[in-house]
Order: sequence, then C-alpha cells, then structure tokens
Amino acid sequence: MLTATPYWRGAALASIGAALLLAGCASSDKPKYAETFSDKGTYMRDYAVPGKDACEAARRALLSQGYTIQKAKDDGVDAIKNFQEPDQKHTQLSLHVVCAADGKDDKHSTAFVNAVQDHYIIKKNSTSAGVGLSVLGSVSMPFGASDDSLAKIASETIDSPDFYDNFFDLMARYMPKPGDDAAASAAKVQAAKDQAAKDQAAKDQAAKDQAAKDQAAKDQAAKDQAAKDQAAKDQAAKDQAAKDQAAKDQAAKDQAAKDQPNPGSGSEPPADAGSPPPTPATP
Repeated sequence: MLTATPYWRGAALASIGAALLLAGCASSDKPKYAETFSDKGTYMRDYAVPGKDACEAARRALLSQGYTIQKAKDDGVDAIKNFQEPDQKHTQLSLHVVCAADGKDDKHSTAFVNAVQDHYIIKKNSTSAGVGLSVLGSVSMPFGASDDSLAKIASETIDSPDFYDNFFDLMARYMPKPGDDAAASAAKVQAAKDQAAKDQAAKDQAAKDQAAKDQAAKDQAAKDQAAKDQAAKDQAAKDQAAKDQAAKDQAAKDQAAKDQPNPGSGSEPPADAGSPPPTPATP
C-alpha cells in the first residue's frame, strides 16, 4: 500500500485549488446586466395632490434651478440644463418628469423622474484652401477655415438616490399646501355666489326695465285710445250738430213753404182801391 508523501499531498491540494479557481472563473463568466429592476423607489415619489399640481411643482422647481423648460403639460415636464467644464468638455443634463394620478378621487399622484447626462467635446473640423497654378496644377495650402462642433462622447442615466431625493424635496416646496386647497375652494364658492348675485341683479334690473317699458307702452296706448275716443266724440258732436242744423234748416224751409200763400185761394189780399180794375180778357 502506498503512503502519501508531503509532496504528493501538496500536489493534490494544488490541483484541487486550481480546479476550484477554474470553477469560480467559469461561474464569473455569466453575463452582467446594468439593469436589475429593483424596487428601491429611487425615481418615484408619492404626493397627496392631483397630478397636474405635482407637475406644476416640478416645473417651478426646475425653473428655480435655471433649467430650460422644453415641454410642460398637466401630466409631464421636460427640461434641460447645460454645463461647461474647464477642460472644454460640455455636459447637458436632461430631466423627464411624468405625473400619474393615483386613485379615483384624483387627489393623489406619483411623480416619476429620470435624469440623463450627456457629455460632449468640442470637435474642430479644419478645411484647407486649394490654389490653382498653371504649371503645378492644384496645390493645397495650409491656410483655411475651421468649424467647431460638439461630438457626444458619453451618455448615462443618473442613478444617485441623493440626486433624486434633493429634487423631490425641492418639488415638495412648491406643492400646494392643504390650507391652500380649502382657501381656493372657499374662494371658488364665494366667486360663484358673487357671480350668482350679479346675474340675479342683472335679471332683476332687466325685469324692471322691461316692466317700465311695458307700462310706458300701456300708458301710451291708453293716451292714444283716449285721443281716439275724444276725436270720435268730437266728430260725433260735429255730426250731430250738422244734423241738428240741417233739421233746423229743413224745418225753416218747411215753415217758409207753409207760410207762402197758394194762388187762387180766397185768402189772397184785396187790391188797393185806387188801382184800376182788371182788363177783361178778349174773346
């Protein structure tokens, strides 16, 4: 039977260690992903306000820090800010905010924020000028023009919890206070009451004006009717007077006719004594 010497024991241990090391290397070859989809809540925060109020608070918070607002709606805000670094590098920070309503009462919402940081460098593009010579042909000379442009060299999403905590805390400063909602509601109620009172006053005044117009129309109609009635009475009186006068005239004529003697009647007055007798008629 063979006995294991220290040399063989060391060699065996070395072989076992190498095998374990290879196994560890093999296990480390598994792919690593930048995204783990953890539930840490770094990019979100709940607020006891409607979604539009949360986005308005985000807009004000970004404006207070010098950001340029590119889009501002009730459910989202986009903003950017530029930074110039000493080594001629340029950095642009873009923030995207989404406000989603929670619940049916629309009094709670969740703000989702992500920030992307893009890095640029100044890229110089030089152009040389060409000079044509009759003997040598076209020759490029070292003088010319240069155009500077920004070239993106890196882009990353900021995942620092402190960065987002600071932003969410700044948002909270611009959130409407609970008392503000009550005051706003009371102001709306009072404004509605005032408007209703104004509308009622306008209706009452319109009713009074219409009643005055109607009464004036009635009074004018009564005056016109009275004038017509008086004119009719006057005309009737004139007609009656004319009839009476005609009757009087006719009665006078009739009386005159009665008073006129008829020829051949015995009532003819006697002739004067001094007048000659009438001449007999010739047969």
